[in-house]
Amino acid sequence: MVFEVLSIMLMFIGAFFLLAGSVGLLRLGDSYSRLHALTKADVLGFGFIVLSCMLSTSLFSNWLKLFLIWLLVISYSALVGYALANRKKNA
Repeated sequence: MVFEVLSIMLMFIGAFFLLAGSVGLLRLGDSYSRLHALTKADVLGFGFIVLSCMLSTSLFSNWLKLFLIWLLVISYSALVGYALANRKKNA
């Protein structure tokens, strides 16, 4: 029961950060600020959602898969943000 409530709370926190990143993408002025808001908030929001999913499962293999997915999201978010920022600067 405690893990279910904590899982739901973490899911809502993750959804809040994803929503905040989307609002930042729409509201901020220049492309660098938009890129920063989107990459940081999305990684944090997705991290909370993955943590919520980890709490709702009891198998270690599922925990490991979710953690590896989260690491993949962190790495691609950083790489894509870097690539977009350099493309904008060089163009």
